[in-house]
Amino acid sequence: MAHNMTVTVEDTLWTEMKKYGEVRWSYVMKEAAKEKLRAMAILKKISAKSNLSEKEIEEFSVKLGKKINK
Repeated sequence: MAHNMTVTVEDTLWTEMKKYGEVRWSYVMKEAAKEKLRAMAILKKISAKSNLSEKEIEEFSVKLGKKINK
């Protein structure tokens, strides 16, 4: 069963998105949600085995992600 969700974006973002009418933005949003859920599952596994707080693990994952993207 599929569900609908409304996403509100600010005007500046909407203006930029409209420049790329060929992009299926609902698909982009769905894939972003899937990726976030995968990341949250990994964080949950790491935090279960770690003495670090969830906030410390999240901060570490953000730093790691930035290094990977470089």
